[in-house]
Amino acid sequence: MSAPTLTIKRGDSLDFLATIPSHFADGHFAGWAVSAQVRSDKDELFADLEVDWIDEATTRALRLLCLDTSAWKPGRAQFDIQLRRPDGYTISSATTPIYVEKDVTRG
Repeated sequence: MSAPTLTIKRGDSLDFLATIPSHFADGHFAGWAVSAQVRSDKDELFADLEVDWIDEATTRALRLLCLDTSAWKPGRAQFDIQLRRPDGYTISSATTPIYVEKDVTRG
């Protein structure tokens, strides 16, 4: 099993930039709906992420945001990004593993 590639402290905000592979032309995903969820390794839903195009014309990059992760349980989690065309055709990104660390300082 490979090690997680992203670590976050429980309670910190998640702000992640995802880029579209270069083999897709600029604007390829214009008009597509995007969504993303973070789930534990036991499939427990942690959050529906806010997902926005950085530039809706080029559709080259997405910002994934969750301001409050205080309810996330420490341990392994994961997310992917789902893109859906208006006619319902759907594709998903690769799954990105996350490791949620216990927070030490609590405000």
